[in-house]
Formats: sequence, structure tokens, C-alpha cells
Amino acid sequence: MKKSRNKEIDKNEYIRDLFGILLLPLTMLYMEILAKLKIFGSVFDDQFKYLLFLTLAIGFLLSLVAMLLRGKARRRFIKVTLAVLAVWFSFHVIYQGNFQTFFSWQTLGQAKDVTEFWRESIAATLNVWYMVVAFFVPLIIMCAAGRFLVDDSAERSVSYAGIAFVAFIVLYFPMLVVINKSKNDEDSSTPYYYYTYIQNDLETTFRYYGIMNTTRLDIKQLVFGAPIDEVDIDDLNGDDDPSSSEGKDKQKDGKDKEQKPKEYGWNVMDIDFDKAEKSAKSNRLKNMDKYFKSVQPTQKNKYTGMFKGKNLIFITLEGFSDKIIDPEFTPTLYKMSTEGFVFTNFYNSVWGGSTASGEYSNMTGNFYTTANCLKASGSTYQPFALGNQLKKQGYKTLAYHNNTYTYYGRDKSHPNFGYKWKAIGNGLKLKSNCWPRSDKEMAEATVNDFIGLDVPFHAYYMSVSGHANYTFSGNMMATRHKSDLPERLKSYPEGVQAFNACQYEVELMLQVLVQELEEAGELEDTVFAMEADHYPYALSDGDLARLYGLPKANIRSNFDLYRNSFILWSASMKKPVVVDKPCSTIDILPTLSNLFDLEYDSRLMMGSDIMAEGDHFALLKVNGWSWISTQGEYNEALRRFTPSENCTLTDDEQKDYITRMNKVVRAKKTYSLQLLNENYYKHIFQYVRKSSPTTTTAEDTTAETTKSSKKKAS
Repeated sequence: MKKSRNKEIDKNEYIRDLFGILLLPLTMLYMEILAKLKIFGSVFDDQFKYLLFLTLAIGFLLSLVAMLLRGKARRRFIKVTLAVLAVWFSFHVIYQGNFQTFFSWQTLGQAKDVTEFWRESIAATLNVWYMVVAFFVPLIIMCAAGRFLVDDSAERSVSYAGIAFVAFIVLYFPMLVVINKSKNDEDSSTPYYYYTYIQNDLETTFRYYGIMNTTRLDIKQLVFGAPIDEVDIDDLNGDDDPSSSEGKDKQKDGKDKEQKPKEYGWNVMDIDFDKAEKSAKSNRLKNMDKYFKSVQPTQKNKYTGMFKGKNLIFITLEGFSDKIIDPEFTPTLYKMSTEGFVFTNFYNSVWGGSTASGEYSNMTGNFYTTANCLKASGSTYQPFALGNQLKKQGYKTLAYHNNTYTYYGRDKSHPNFGYKWKAIGNGLKLKSNCWPRSDKEMAEATVNDFIGLDVPFHAYYMSVSGHANYTFSGNMMATRHKSDLPERLKSYPEGVQAFNACQYEVELMLQVLVQELEEAGELEDTVFAMEADHYPYALSDGDLARLYGLPKANIRSNFDLYRNSFILWSASMKKPVVVDKPCSTIDILPTLSNLFDLEYDSRLMMGSDIMAEGDHFALLKVNGWSWISTQGEYNEALRRFTPSENCTLTDDEQKDYITRMNKVVRAKKTYSLQLLNENYYKHIFQYVRKSSPTTTTAEDTTAETTKSSKKKAS
């Protein structure tokens, strides 16, 4: 009888110890699976094995600690661990749902800014309440039955701790070998790449390795520094870059003269890259000098200088989608989007830092993957920013935002971009104080700052009326314009209606600006350039499907969700110019620089002049680092190339083309981050030998443009 009882006790202790070893690994795996399913829509893909092995490995390390504690201490440790895990996983799911990007410890300095969007955070939490409950279930069970699961009298178990350690070794190190084995693959889309260079593609690192392992890697790189991706420069030459005009050999031997008239030069500056490389203070800068020297520049063209001397109003539109444009509802937007430059194949990527990275790409021709980009750019040299460029031409340059002036560090970035900066709390006062504030009121309060001057002006705006939440109770601009919605929209879901209603402020803002310019006789001399910071990601999948007319399933992986309008219009244009090349937000600055005849080096931006001769491609931070060219589109997550109707490549040629394109993309995502991190413009501008030759003006520049340029020059 006694032996039987002892056996029963031994059995119970064995079960408890086994439970103690497996509880944390299995709980972590449970949470990772839930999070991946919610965020990415699938779990058991090609990357699941990495998440499985590495998540269990971390879990067994925690079990090792638990098994070295006595009964009450062990139970307390498990409860605290479960609570931390539940909070951390809930935070990530809420953060990603709110900003459609992933939290990184590298962006910790933006925490104060993020808290200003408390309304959106509450809404995002309510949208995923069931996920939060699911994450807390293990803790609830532990609190309710902890005494039965971990007995008070439980002793330290070195043997079981040893088992947990062996499990960690067996799971972690073989997987690490598999990851490192992919280091030398030609394709940058490898487990090693996403394990090592996590800031280059945080989203895919989360997809591969889950929340806990990405958190571990992120903190490690924050403390010890992030490794830098090394790109083989010898693999990159002009012919490989589809955004280039032609190969360098063709420039030298004079081929294709009919397509490339002699009078058109190249948008380059006279830079001594060799001297820069010899004098560089780090290998990283040396490698960048080699890379930018190897980049094929873009050629000037018949549109070069078309807008020289004109005023420029450049607007980054919060959460804008061209789906709201309608000839009756938004007549000004409709006119500008159809009567100027019409870019039929323009894409608005989400780079990874919400509004900050979207605005940064619009303003710099480069991209960045966290919201730190604007704040960081405030302490770097930015010679190509339009504010700095046009100020050198004698323009008055101003920038406005109808939200807090310090948000995302704009109080540092925008003055550094060359603007006199005015926003809420820094001189901008509007009639009404609500959320979000009125874009129309911002235009009314600022238009007299730059109209009627004896010098040309450049005004930059960052709007906010189109910000989430997209409800009539959570967005004052939506409430204000509900009655303005056309009848056809009133059958749509509330989210779609509210989105259209709040974006109506863009139309009203433009009406104010156009009317004031027209009355002052300056409309013909003014160019409008407008593009969104990102698509309206705060809308639900169902609302997005209704707004865009796309299937709801996996809609956020659908490239067409990121198709948008880059509106570029001047009243002086006599007819529209249709451009069907694939292009994206990073191409805005080089395109405007060429149109305004500004001195810049096309090799030193990630984007390129859309109007330049040759193939072009749109870079999308969607499904990894994907791209769309005239030959087709490449989905990196699926590693799938879909040829376009105009594809001229054979099957064998397609393979080579994809390889070359992916090398170009890898170089761009590596050096775009380093441009900012290394303050590269400050380094390389020490080696600019002289000003580049005068830019050839456009062949078809209108008489009005020439007249206005001469008037302002005088």
C-alpha cells in the first residue's frame, strides 16, 4: 500500500516536472502561432521551421531557470514570465494593427510621439481584443490552478534543468547551422539575411523568426551595433540597373544616338569618388564610395527645366488614396490628376515607419525602415532636399503641418531640409482645435505667407485631416463633411464613407490655394506636386476591399493596394503627359529636381527621374522587398516572378533578369539606410570638384513658363 502511494506521488511529481519543462516552450509557441496567423494570415509556410525550433529553444532556456527554483519561487517566476509574454505579444499585435509596421527597440525614442495617437491605439486594441484574451489565457490558467501544477514543496531539479539545457542545444545550434549555411547564397532573400540584417527588413524577420527571437536580435543589435550588409560592387554595373538609361559603354561609343540626342547631358555632379574612397575614415564609407561611383546616372531629357523658375507647392497627403477622386465630388483633384502629368503605374510603398518613412521618401528620394528617419535626418547634411535646393535659387521656402510641430522630430528635420518651419505649437494657429485638424484651415492660415512676393516660393505641406480613425465618431473631419458625401457613397460601409469624408479636406485645401493663386495672378506660374505618405492602412480589410475593388483575402499583400496617384500639375500645361512606367515615391525628388533644372547627382539617390529614357521600376516594401518593372512583377515572399503582357524575356533570360534585379534591390536597401546612418552626403560633398554644366531646358517648355522664369529672374 505504501509502495503504491509512493509510486503515485512519484508519478505526480514526474508529471509536474514534465509540465514545468514544457509549459513555457509550448506557451511561447502557442503565442507565436496566434500572432503570425493574425499578422500574416498564415502559419505553416516555408519559414515555420525557423520559428518552431528557435521559439522552443528560447522556451527551454526559460524552463532551465524555472527548474532551478523551488516550489513557490518557481510558480512566481512562471506567472511573471507568462504575464510579460502576454503583454509583449498583445503590444506587438496592437502596434502592428495600428501602424501596419513592426515595433523595434531602435525606435524607442519615438514612444512619446506614438502616445499622441491614443484614440487610434484604443481602437486598435478593441479590434483585436480576442487576441489579447487569447494571450492571457495561459496566465489565467496558471493563476487559477498554479498550486496544483507547481507544488509548494517542489525542490530544485538540476537533472530536469539539464534536460531543458540539452533541449535548447538540440533545437538552437543545428538551426543556427542551417541559417548560416545560406550566408553565401547569391539571393539576398535567405534565412541568414533576415537573421542578421534585421533593420533592412524587420517585417520578414518577424515572419521567419517570430516576435521573441526578433526582439532578442533587435536588443542585441541595439546594444552591440547592427552588422552592415556587404554588397559585391563588382556585381553591380549600369547595365544591371533597370532604372538606368543605358550602359556606360553605350555612352562612350555613341550608340543609340537617335534615342539619346547629343545635347542632353547627364544629371551628375563632378565628384572625385577615388579621392573620397582613399580619404574615407571607415571601410563602410569606402564601400559606399565604390557603390555610388558604379551607379549608372540618368540622362537629361526633353522635360529637363520644364518648370524652371516656377513656384512649387508640394504636399504629402496623410493616408490618401486616389480612389476618392471624382469629377463631381473632388473637381479640383480630378482636374489636377487628369490634366497634368498622369502617372498610370505609380506605387506608394509602406517602408516600415508609418507616416515618417513615407514623408521621408517623398522628400529625399531615399527610403528608411523605421520612424527615426526624420529625426535622424535633422543632424545630417541634406543638399538635395527641395527646400535647400530652391533656397539657393532665391526662393522663399516654407513648410507647414497642422499637428504638433515636434512630432517625429520634424522640428529638426524640416528646418534642416531648408524650410522655415511652422506647425501647431510653433506659430501655426487654426480656427478650430479638433482631431484631426482641418487641412483647409491650414491653407487659409498660411497662403498669405508666400503669395504676392517679388521672389518665387516653395511651400511644403504635411496634411493631417485624412488621419485615422475612419469613423464619424472618431474623426472630426469625417463628421464635418458627412453631409458633403455624394449619394453613391452612402451605401458603403461607415469606414469607407468616413474615409472619403475626411479626405474631402484635401479638395477644399486645394480650392483655397488655387483661388488665392488665381486672384494673385500666380496660378500659371505654380506647380502642384502631391503624393500620400501611405495607403489608408487603418481601414479594415473589408473596407479596403470595398474602397479599392479588390478581393478581401490577403488584400494587404496585393500590389494593387499600393497603386496610387502622384499628382503633378501646372495650369500652364496645355495638355496632359501620360507616363506608364512603373515608379514609386522615391522617384518624386529626382523627377522634380530635373523638371526644375536643379543641380543634383542622380547616382546619389535611390529613386530616379521618371522622365529619363530607359526602363524603370517601382520598389515596394510589400511581401518582403518586391518590385514591379516593365517586364513583370516579383513577389519576394513567394519568390515568384509574374511576366507582364509586354515582357520580352525568354524563360532563361527571366532567371538572369530576376537575379540582376534582386542584386540591385539589395544594394538599394543597403545603401539607402547607410546614406542616413553614415551622413554620407556630408562625406562625399567634400569631393565635389566643381558645379556641373548648365542643364539643357525642355524642348517643349511653354511660352508662359519661359516668360514666368524670366520675370522672376529679373
